[in-house]
Amino acid sequence: MTALAQQVKNTPMAPYIGLMRGMSKRDIQIVVKFLNAVLDEEREEKATSPKTNEEIIREKYKNLKISPEIQRLRGCMKLTEEEMQDERTKYILGL
Repeated sequence: MTALAQQVKNTPMAPYIGLMRGMSKRDIQIVVKFLNAVLDEEREEKATSPKTNEEIIREKYKNLKISPEIQRLRGCMKLTEEEMQDERTKYILGL
């Protein structure tokens, strides 16, 4: 048994393996086309779905440049736990 067949056997698709072995090549191609279409739809949905606030903030963090003044302030400030968890505070301080 190939590694790919073993992977399929470990999925919810496993009960259909025997059924697919009895199918004609044309029928199997139709099933594969359907599966590809489902995957394409999923990719399109991910590409067009609006970004969450977390994703937007992560993108901003990637390119964040922290000024030396802010670097010095980090050690001098006393913030509460709630303030430390605030996304805006994290962004401003580059945490």
